[in-house]
Amino acid sequence: GCSMSGIAQFVARDGIDTLRQWCESGYDAIQEYDRRFSEWFAVPQSIKTTSIKPSGTVSLLAGATPGMHWPESRFYIRRVRLSSTSELLAPLRAAGYPIEDAKDQPNSSVVEIPVDIGDNIRTVHEVSMWEQLALAAFLQK
Repeated sequence: GCSMSGIAQFVARDGIDTLRQWCESGYDAIQEYDRRFSEWFAVPQSIKTTSIKPSGTVSLLAGATPGMHWPESRFYIRRVRLSSTSELLAPLRAAGYPIEDAKDQPNSSVVEIPVDIGDNIRTVHEVSMWEQLALAAFLQK
């Protein structure tokens, strides 16, 4: 199946109506590809082809908010654990990122990476429960 991340950022930048249009055209394209590939491989069409799920590492690597969730804060510190022998530590240290030994895990280091979600994105504390539920209901369609 296919999933989406960064929905809160998309809505902040382009609006809910544009999201609706993109979702509808994307869904139609996915259904067409599912039909084509199912026919090509001589298998039944998929029952479920899309999802909205909380994303972890994938969304973080892309700099996107996970799934449909609004961020907890615009600014935060992302802490990443690496092996103390990782070749990534030297360039991270040279770039000025704070690095310290992990206190609870031998041979590991913790790198602190400051994150800025971006301008004009509301945090979860600024979005009403009703707006969050309305977006969840919309994405279920």
